[in-house]
Amino acid sequence: MRSIFNFFAISCFIFVSAIYTSISFAQSSEGIEEIVVTARKKEENIQETALSVSALSARDIENRFPSDIRDLAGESPNLIIDDLQQGPGSPTAIFIRGVGVSDVEKNFDPTTGVVLDGVFVGANSGAMLKTIDLESVEILRGPQGTLFGRNTVAGVINLTRTKPTGEVGGKLKVGYGDYDTTIVDGILNFGTPNAAFKITGTHREQAEGYLTNLVDNKDLGREEYTQITFNSLFTVNDNVEIELTLTDEQQDQDAHTALNLGGSTTWWCAVYGQCSPGLGIPQSGDRYKVYNNEPKRRDASFESFTGILEVRWQLSDKYKLDYILGRKTTDEEVDQDWDGTPLTLYHTDRNAEYEQTSHEIRLTSDLEGPLNYVVGLYKWDSEYTIPMESRIGFFDLFGAVPTQDPLIVVPIYNYTHQETDSIAVFFEADYDINEQITLTVGGRYIDEEKSSNACQGPGPYPDCSAINTYADKNWTKFTPKVAVSYQANDDLLYYLSYSQGYRSGGFNGRWGNEFSAVRPYKPETVTNIEAGLKSTLLDNRLRFNLAIFDMEYEDKQLDVDIPDTLAAIGRATVTDNVAEASFKGIELELYAIINQNFSVDLNVGYLDASYDEFFADFTGSGTPADFTYLEPLRAPDLTWTLGLTYEWEAGPGLAYVRASAHHIGEHHTSQLNSPTTFNKEQTLIDLSMNYEFNNTVFAFFAKNITEEDGFTVGYDVFAGAAWTYGMARKPRTWGISITQTF
Repeated sequence: MRSIFNFFAISCFIFVSAIYTSISFAQSSEGIEEIVVTARKKEENIQETALSVSALSARDIENRFPSDIRDLAGESPNLIIDDLQQGPGSPTAIFIRGVGVSDVEKNFDPTTGVVLDGVFVGANSGAMLKTIDLESVEILRGPQGTLFGRNTVAGVINLTRTKPTGEVGGKLKVGYGDYDTTIVDGILNFGTPNAAFKITGTHREQAEGYLTNLVDNKDLGREEYTQITFNSLFTVNDNVEIELTLTDEQQDQDAHTALNLGGSTTWWCAVYGQCSPGLGIPQSGDRYKVYNNEPKRRDASFESFTGILEVRWQLSDKYKLDYILGRKTTDEEVDQDWDGTPLTLYHTDRNAEYEQTSHEIRLTSDLEGPLNYVVGLYKWDSEYTIPMESRIGFFDLFGAVPTQDPLIVVPIYNYTHQETDSIAVFFEADYDINEQITLTVGGRYIDEEKSSNACQGPGPYPDCSAINTYADKNWTKFTPKVAVSYQANDDLLYYLSYSQGYRSGGFNGRWGNEFSAVRPYKPETVTNIEAGLKSTLLDNRLRFNLAIFDMEYEDKQLDVDIPDTLAAIGRATVTDNVAEASFKGIELELYAIINQNFSVDLNVGYLDASYDEFFADFTGSGTPADFTYLEPLRAPDLTWTLGLTYEWEAGPGLAYVRASAHHIGEHHTSQLNSPTTFNKEQTLIDLSMNYEFNNTVFAFFAKNITEEDGFTVGYDVFAGAAWTYGMARKPRTWGISITQTF
């Protein structure tokens, strides 16, 4: 109740204050610019769209100085984006309204669709997209199964890059920040109006890590990122455009390092003397000091290539046909220390390859009558391969090898190859019942098949002498949507919607024996009922939007243990559908122009998340227990962001200052709600300033000024019996830059 009171107290105070102040400065205010979004596969005014969506323009993005989408988490209520720090490519945990997935394995499909230029990124690795050359960002909350398809049960983050201009010109940005960070970004446009080209290049290097490795007293956390993008846009005639975008990315970095947080009852502490000195305190005593004795800890890498072909054909004044071909491949290598101790208790060598190909063709109408629609066909194919070596130094606990000092490290070789084939048809139609009421009906029918090959032997692949299995499974699903909107007047819209999202089933990528390798888990669904209003008040100087939602989560996929007589510890971790959950809440978004210089933006999210049923085995005993009392991951009851922006003419140029506070309520990062990795309330303070003179911009930014060190991930290995590990949020950072436009 206290959180609810705080929510309404904050929102009402800001709302009333903004109205009062806006009225006071009415004579000198300017109106809010219209925001156009493509959340429903067509251009619409955000205030006339019957769904919960937040949006940023290119200027908004630049003024917030984000390095990747994680820095945009504060731009939407009930949104958390964390870097899982469990491999190269920044595997991403995106939670919208408490719904998300927090795992590095590629058998775990996303719950939030990250979409770049119309192409869905199908794996958590590589989804932490860099915010380079962006024209807009849209954050859609709630299931988006109709138009965006499978694996969007939480929502969608839709990013669009700028298009070639056809004129000679560009932009060059150079910057420097702490931890010896250098940035060089460049954009070059050239060509003609009928054949326009753009080349984008970036090189960002953090030459000093913000972690100290107590094994050798050197820093860890260094990273070097390079991207080259070639974009061409051909105007064939007045009705046909063809756009081709090719992006090559290379990321070299230090492997992420786990913090050992295991207490006195864990194996690490009781047997090996590797202990946490207190609750939430790592073995090192500091969240930015680690133990990493992996010899290849400097050698992690992530390579990615993306190709996008889009054909836009204006068939007539009434119909438009779009085709998008997307192709993405990734190749990652990492040797990672998971035990967080000076010993080699558990390390892995993961060299994964991933590829996806998608085709989307859709027809969009623009009719004069009451009915308009979009209808399309979508085809998806993906596959990934992981030949993994696990180096186990704790086999002596179970008598598998003699207890010795130094430890005998036993290698285990697993090979996993999985494929997904999916096809879908979809539609969404708007029917204007009258000038004020619009009925929206949509649906998507999905047919997908997954297959899995698991191989194990005493030697690395292709030795499959111990295990060599193949399994496949097919699922079909129809996800509907119904919405009614009422345009009370030009400035006020009410809406009520029902929508459903579908997340794929699959096979375990983290399997222990033949049984767990071929054992499928079912898909899961999220059903959302939502009511909202969108309003523009005070002569277009105040925008106030509100949404109330109730989401029901069925067949939720979670990691559980099963008895495994072939495993050294007698049990194995698998994925199973063991829970039902409810997510209810309120979201508020406000933007107010106080006067021609000063503006305020606020978003507030209140969330009530709970399990309705949760029966699982976390000990491998074979008997499920009731865990309904647990709280869902990354589901704080209160999140809010308050931003203050001031712009003014200073001498011959324009000055800009923005300060923001992003609050994340207390929440769990461990599925078992371990207090060891529990996050208390955090408020991240950011500041940015720039000065624009002619075509030059001088800028400064500082992020996480108060140095919040909350955990971005927490995991209880074997239900916390072995050890608990976590990783800490990035500390305070700052930087300066100069941008020249020509």
